[in-house]
Amino acid sequence: MTTRFAGILVPCLAALACAQATGSFHRSFQVHGPVMLNVSTGSGGIQVTGAPGSAVVIDATIHQIDGWWHAPDPNAIRQIEQNPPLEQNGNTILVRRVSEPWSEQISISYVITTPPETTLEAHSGSGSIEIAGLKANADLQAGSGSLEVRDLDGALHAQTGSGRITFGRVTGEVRVSAGSGSIEGDEAGGRLGATTGSGHIRVRKLDRGGELHTGSGGIDLDEVSGGDLAAHGASGSLHIGGVLGANQSWNLSTASGSIHITLPQAASAEVRLQTGSGGISIDHPTQRQSQLSRHSWEGVIGSAGSPTATLIAHASSGSITVN
Repeated sequence: MTTRFAGILVPCLAALACAQATGSFHRSFQVHGPVMLNVSTGSGGIQVTGAPGSAVVIDATIHQIDGWWHAPDPNAIRQIEQNPPLEQNGNTILVRRVSEPWSEQISISYVITTPPETTLEAHSGSGSIEIAGLKANADLQAGSGSLEVRDLDGALHAQTGSGRITFGRVTGEVRVSAGSGSIEGDEAGGRLGATTGSGHIRVRKLDRGGELHTGSGGIDLDEVSGGDLAAHGASGSLHIGGVLGANQSWNLSTASGSIHITLPQAASAEVRLQTGSGGISIDHPTQRQSQLSRHSWEGVIGSAGSPTATLIAHASSGSITVN
C-alpha cells in the first residue's frame, strides 16, 4: 500500500513542480514622429522590429512557473493581462518591469513592431534581445542572454553578463561588452569598442578602427580602415587585416598566441615587432631595418622615406607574421 501510494505521489509532485500558467496581452499605441521606446522585463525575451507605420504594436506572452511548494496563481496572470505594465506619453512608450511581490515567478516576453525612427532602450534580467530595422540609437542590456542586432542606422551600446553578442550592419559607433560570450559582427560604421571576459571577437569590417579586448579567446578582423586600432588578448591568436593609413596606428598584443597581420603590398609604416617566444616573419619590402634579435624587429615596411603610420605588435608566447 505504501509503495503504491509513493508511486502515485512522485509523478503528481513532479507535475506540480513543472506546472505552468500562461497568458498574453496585445496593445497598440498611435505615434506621430520619432519614437522613444523603453522596454524592461525581469525575465523573458525582447524582440523589436522597425516597420513603416504610425503605431507601436506590443504583443506579450506571460509565463508563471512555480516550485514544489505551491501551484501557479492564475490571478497573477489575469492581473497583468487586465493592467499591462505599459505607459504612453506622447511619442514615448514605456514598458515597465513588473515589481509586485509575486513578480519573481513571472516571465514576460515581448514582440514589438515600431516605426523605424525609434530610439530604443531594452533591458532583460534573463532573456535574449533581438532588434532589426531601426534608424536611431539602441541601448541593450541583459543580465543573462544573447543580444542580436540587424540593420541599425545609429549607434549601438550592448552589454550582457553571459551570452553571445552579434550585430550586422551598424552605421554609428558600436560599444559591446560580454562577461562571458563571443562577439561577432559584420560592419561597424563608427568606432568599435568590444570587450569580452571569455570568448572570441570576430568582425568583418571596421570603418573607423577601434579598441578590442578579450580575456580568453582570439580576435579576427578582416577589413580595418579609417582609424587607430588597439587589439589585446590575454589568451588567443590575433588575425588582423586591412589598410593602415597615414597618421594611423595599430597596437596589437597577446599574452598567449600568435599575431598574423595582412596589409596591402603598397603599405608603408614604421614597425616595431617583439615576441617572447616565437619567430618574426615579414613579407613586405623593408628599409632601415634593425633586427635586434630573433624575437625583435624594428624598421620600415614600404618605400616611403618617412611614413606616418605606425604598427606595433607584441606576442609574449607565439610568432608574428606580417603579410
